[in-house]
Amino acid sequence: MSEENVEIVRRVLNEFLVGLERGDPGAFFDLDVVPNDYEFVLAEPIDLKPVWIGREEFVEFMRTWTEGFEDYSIQVERLIDAGGNRIVAVLRQHGTGTGSGATGEVRTGQVFELEGGRLIRCTTYTNDTGALEAAGLRE
Repeated sequence: MSEENVEIVRRVLNEFLVGLERGDPGAFFDLDVVPNDYEFVLAEPIDLKPVWIGREEFVEFMRTWTEGFEDYSIQVERLIDAGGNRIVAVLRQHGTGTGSGATGEVRTGQVFELEGGRLIRCTTYTNDTGALEAAGLRE
């Protein structure tokens, strides 16, 4: 089951990235493994609400998160089976500031939780270490 969960998360992230490229960051909600009440949680919210539920709220989050960038991209560096129906994703986010032109890069981590072969929650951490620790893993 754990390899199956890794593949579900890989599929969801791939669909998210494709959707992001075409301006539809909520495209992954069209997959049968993502329920309408999927939760996107910020482990350490800064001026943003901590939980975003469903497609509409997730798209709102992405719009808010990326509005200060001329360009924005995410790369999946790796997926790690954390056991217990949890998968950790290590991501690298890139962006160029709209007004400043300054470029920035940050490595973040996410813990995906699955239930019955469906993705029910993703908790995002400001760094990959936080996600690994939350899942009971170490680098």
